[in-house]
Amino acid sequence: MKNKKRLLALLGAVFLLGMYVATLVFAMMDRPFAYTMFKICLYCTIAIPVLIYVMMLVYRQLKEKNKELYGEKPDSVIFDVGNVLVDYDWKQYLDSFGYDEEKKKILADAMFLSPVWEEADKGILTPDELTEKFVKNAPEYEQELRLLYQNPGKTITAFDYAKDWIKSLKKRGLKVYILSNYSQRDYEQTQDQLDFLPFVDGALFSFQCHMIKPDREIYDELIKKYHINPTHAVFIDDRQENVDGAEKAGLQTLRFTTYKDTSEALERLLTMSASE
Repeated sequence: MKNKKRLLALLGAVFLLGMYVATLVFAMMDRPFAYTMFKICLYCTIAIPVLIYVMMLVYRQLKEKNKELYGEKPDSVIFDVGNVLVDYDWKQYLDSFGYDEEKKKILADAMFLSPVWEEADKGILTPDELTEKFVKNAPEYEQELRLLYQNPGKTITAFDYAKDWIKSLKKRGLKVYILSNYSQRDYEQTQDQLDFLPFVDGALFSFQCHMIKPDREIYDELIKKYHINPTHAVFIDDRQENVDGAEKAGLQTLRFTTYKDTSEALERLLTMSASE
């Protein structure tokens, strides 16, 4: 922006100088329109700075309007993990055991759909303590529940685009971070699926800080830990309540739908956001 101002000022000064030099030359040559040229110079001396000032005002107004529509130009992207960078599919994992529909519903309610599952993401309870709570929800299926919670990492499958997406953003000079609700057991069992982690600038998993989305505190923790300017960061998550939580923390947001649609939406945001 400062360079644009300097360029406009320089062009205006060069133009005026050229006009005055031409007027002087015509006057020395005693040309009849030298006086007219002199009046034009005086007019331009007033008009050009005013024109430049008006152009700057219009530019500022358009810039502010652009900020209202698209926010500040992002320098950071924050990704959720489950169903954004990896496929989280507990239903397929449950299906792999071959139980009938009635039994699967009972087990799902006792484990994956239970509030206890969120406690696993908070990382406060040990795996054994979590298992006991799952069993308490359906004690008649203790054996099945214990078996299910031995390998919850099998609910996770890597998306083939995740690593390339992150690397492409990094090549453009953007910082990339992870903020995800994730249990410690899942984390330990899915290192192969999380092969994009070496390429990010920082990550915060819920079990590490004992907080979960969409609570405001976990967003603030990430922002504080990595010194992120929230107005210059875009948060991407597949769940609307997590997107809403990020907005309350001052972050720009995108709701993840598909890789194609969301990557295109992010590209529009990166190219259409107001520049500094």
